[in-house]
Amino acid sequence: MFRKDKTGSVVYQGSLPKGTDLLNGLTLLLEKENITCGIISGIGAVTQARIAFFNHERKKYEELFVREGMEIISLKGNISQKDGFIFPHVHAVLSGRDFKAIGGHLLGDTLVYAFEFEIIPFQGEPFIRQFDDDTGLYLWME
Repeated sequence: MFRKDKTGSVVYQGSLPKGTDLLNGLTLLLEKENITCGIISGIGAVTQARIAFFNHERKKYEELFVREGMEIISLKGNISQKDGFIFPHVHAVLSGRDFKAIGGHLLGDTLVYAFEFEIIPFQGEPFIRQFDDDTGLYLWME
């Protein structure tokens, strides 16, 4: 479910159904609406989460899989292109039953319990992510 709100520019607001893979659900929406650049934010809850931390020394992502319900305290990301596809780059801060927060790069296998989002698309050509040898990351390059 989503709507487009015109307040000078287009803003998408909506939710994803319970059980949806969060990252995949956002990607499918971006593809359907042909949103190739912009920003994403959201709040809600997940039944499980998979996030990653980029280890600068090893130039490799370290993953954490949490198999319990968590609140999405904050979700923020940007939209660009990578390898010819629309690519949402999303980070999330999550908290569990103990009220402690964890966060990182959002990965697939994060399942929605409830999720509400805002997407603000930008006009013009999208940034293209390219591999940067110095950092080991896919970054916006000129």
